[in-house]
Amino acid sequence: MALFDDKQMTPGQSQQSKRIVCFKIAQKEYAVEIERVKEIIYSKTVIPLPDTSGVIEGVIDLRGTVVPVVDLKKRLNAAGEGLTQAEHILIVETRRRKLGLIVDRVSGVAGVDEKQIQSSRDFMDREISCLKGICRFEDRLILLIDLERLWTNSDMSHIESTLKTPVIDERAE
Repeated sequence: MALFDDKQMTPGQSQQSKRIVCFKIAQKEYAVEIERVKEIIYSKTVIPLPDTSGVIEGVIDLRGTVVPVVDLKKRLNAAGEGLTQAEHILIVETRRRKLGLIVDRVSGVAGVDEKQIQSSRDFMDREISCLKGICRFEDRLILLIDLERLWTNSDMSHIESTLKTPVIDERAE
C-alpha cells in the first residue's frame, strides 16, 4: 500500500506543470516541490539539542547520517492552531543540506499547472517571504513553501555551527 495518493496530471495539462508533495500542518494544507523532497519517513524519535534557539528541534539518525529536524508547525507560527500528532518527516534538501521537516501528515503528490499558482502579491499588498505562492488544486487552496526562503542566512549559519559539534544520545548510555 502506498504511503499517500499520487494525483496524476491530466493529459491536457501543459508542459509548465510541477509536481508537489502536499502535507498538513495544524489542519492547513501546504506543499513543497517534489524535486526538493529526498524521502518521506514515518515520524521517529528526535534527539533534542541544547542551545539551538528554536531553529532546530533536534536531530535524527537516518541510516547512519545525522539529520537536523525542524518542526515546521513552529517555523510557520501554526503551533497554536490545533493539536495533532506529527506522523511524518519530510527529508528535504535546501542550500546543499539535508533537513527533516516535521509535518502532521503527508496527504499526497499532485501535479499542478504553473497557471494554478498565484503569488501572494496578487491578493495582498505584500509578499509572504516563505511562500512561492498559493496553488488551486481541485477544490483546495494549498500554500506552496519556498524552502530557500524559509530560513534566514542567520538560521542556516546556526544550523551549520550546531551540527559541527558531536551529538550524543544520552538515552543510549
